[in-house]
Amino acid sequence: MDRLILAKKTALISFTTGTILLVLQFCFQNEFAIALFGYYYLLFAIIVNSLMVLYLLGTLILKNNPIKTLKSIGILIINIPIAIVYTSIVIDYIF
Repeated sequence: MDRLILAKKTALISFTTGTILLVLQFCFQNEFAIALFGYYYLLFAIIVNSLMVLYLLGTLILKNNPIKTLKSIGILIINIPIAIVYTSIVIDYIF
């Protein structure tokens, strides 16, 4: 699979799942289980996205077409500030 398409799919799945968990947290305000699941999802997403970035960095070093690879890395990195904002919203909301 093309690395740009793979990065887009990974970023989109991470963003969509995080957004769904944020909305669920607001819909079911007294459910700590959703926040706990979101926390574990955040850890899982960090691992998956980090492995993807490491793969892309390896591709950047070993293959041609660095622009495409840098775009792929950029797409994945965009999720970092979004995840930080979502996490801070939930933490402020719970506590």
